[in-house]
Amino acid sequence: MESAYANPGTARLFLASGSTARLGLLRDAGLEVISCPVGIDEAVIRDRMRAEKRSHGAISLALADAKALGFFRKTNFMSADFVIAADQILECDGIGFDKPESLDQAREQLRHLRGRTHHLQTALVLYRNGQKLWEHLASPKLTFRDFSEAFLDTYIASEGDALLSCVGAYRLEGMGVQLFETIDGDHDAILGLPRLPLLAVLREYGVAKK
Repeated sequence: MESAYANPGTARLFLASGSTARLGLLRDAGLEVISCPVGIDEAVIRDRMRAEKRSHGAISLALADAKALGFFRKTNFMSADFVIAADQILECDGIGFDKPESLDQAREQLRHLRGRTHHLQTALVLYRNGQKLWEHLASPKLTFRDFSEAFLDTYIASEGDALLSCVGAYRLEGMGVQLFETIDGDHDAILGLPRLPLLAVLREYGVAKK
């Protein structure tokens, strides 16, 4: 039986993720993209690479690679379609932050970041036939202001569980913008998917029109 993901004649574009934010960014750019969530144990990869003292950028790229390869394992490597995968790790003072597991943890992360500068190690890869065609790593720099505990209480109450889906426990596109003093870097990279370099490489491969 033909795989549900087998190439129907012209190569399609898949996002190896269930992220509605990343899917929205791609579709807003006019791309026809199919979302395909894959199950990988991200914690195992992160813990192993952190034990090996690998950089947070390298870890983010490895996680993006694992997601893309997860798509091809799901299709038994029968797909000739193009696959995008991405990952993001927040790095502050050498410490890597992942998505918080509770609002209490979100509060502690935001307190740690308060008044400090951090980087978002944002990795993006493009695969076809189980092989990597391209990778990109962006590292926007952001500085939190020294916000009050009263503002922190208001912010967490307003955002609620939405913070649990965000690296670093903030959403720049919402009330989270009030957390910041300065922002230096590509806005798309901060949101988790730098579109301009991706669109350039997709044009090279004929996935997007020149």
